[in-house]
Amino acid sequence: MRHFFFKLYNVLFLVIIGLPLFSQVQSESVNLPVDPESKKIIYREVVEQQGTPAYLYNKAIEWFGYYYVNAQSVYTSQSKENGKIEGVGRMRIYYTDAASGVRSDGGLIMYQIKLELKDNKYRYTLTDFNLKSTSRFPVEKWMNKSDPAYNPNWDSYLYQIDTTMQRLISTMKEKMKPTVVKKDEW
Repeated sequence: MRHFFFKLYNVLFLVIIGLPLFSQVQSESVNLPVDPESKKIIYREVVEQQGTPAYLYNKAIEWFGYYYVNAQSVYTSQSKENGKIEGVGRMRIYYTDAASGVRSDGGLIMYQIKLELKDNKYRYTLTDFNLKSTSRFPVEKWMNKSDPAYNPNWDSYLYQIDTTMQRLISTMKEKMKPTVVKKDEW
């Protein structure tokens, strides 16, 4: 009887460990926004937001400081007069080793970020996603499952890029909203 419970325990342990890995693979199919002309991944939207270009510029700088650990290392161009901020963002990607289950570093993704600010609106553009290596490696290559060099980790990498960009966009939209000042009435 003890042998039966030992086997049952092992099977349950493997199922509990295996389900999250299986569900992660299933949930990682992602439909990335691709520009039909350039065939590049691009996140772009015009957002209606009350404010002058100078006010929106200050809110954008505030957001950069909130989102990036070192915002100064991201900026490549800042112009309050022209209502434009450009930079190069970076994010780490990871893969899980199938044999050991250990999460390992998959590399560094670099991308272009641009904010254009006008009266009562702004436009963000996130594009030019590349794996940092000795030569330029556009991540759009990972979308080609018929590539002879295809690696199943590529789906996970694309999923990580998409979820990170979605989080970036949502925090940007939230931080670009006017700050509500609460009165201290006591």
